[in-house]
Amino acid sequence: MKSRKGDELKSIEGLLQNLLAIELWRGGLSQDEIAKRFGTSKSIISAMLKGVTRSIATRDRDQE
Repeated sequence: MKSRKGDELKSIEGLLQNLLAIELWRGGLSQDEIAKRFGTSKSIISAMLKGVTRSIATRDRDQE
């Protein structure tokens, strides 16, 4: 049972790391800078950001 909880925590940690990478990238940091902060390679950061756009989709209330 303890192993399952550890797996769940690792999954949560991975998701939070991905979210942080996305937010840092959208905030203007380069993939190299993010990789340095995470202590990992640029290819891992690139994989985290794959399919993510820098711009954030917003909805204009006037067009609803």
